[in-house]
Amino acid sequence: MKVRPGLIAFLYKLRWDVEKVFDELKNRFSEQQAWASSPTAKNIQAQFICLAHNLVLWVDAKLKQEGIENRAELDRKEKQFKVEILAAAKAGRKIPAPVLAIRRLTQRSVKLLRWLKSSLLDRIAWDAATPRLRVLYATL
Repeated sequence: MKVRPGLIAFLYKLRWDVEKVFDELKNRFSEQQAWASSPTAKNIQAQFICLAHNLVLWVDAKLKQEGIENRAELDRKEKQFKVEILAAAKAGRKIPAPVLAIRRLTQRSVKLLRWLKSSLLDRIAWDAATPRLRVLYATL
């Protein structure tokens, strides 16, 4: 086989991203068991979980459009990435272009999920809820 090791590592990273999404659904969305045992019920549950996940991604994107970001987490990831770049440079390697192109957080923060859950349960309007998230991101 003539597959470069960097490509194998990149594919593994993409697979890891998928695993982290499943982990997020299981642990942060509290979906640990099926609601029922029939294939239809399991299918419906899976569709609801996917819908919830996609809605959280949409809310996260909307927040970014409004300039609301978890700066602490983003800064931590950026610092970690710089360490990886330096380590690669010391070893005489470069970070592959696909890795540079697909840099993103694979999991939503607990702060975001708790804020969203609380805002939905308390039926807080978007304009009233977003300042609360800004405070959470700034203080915790």
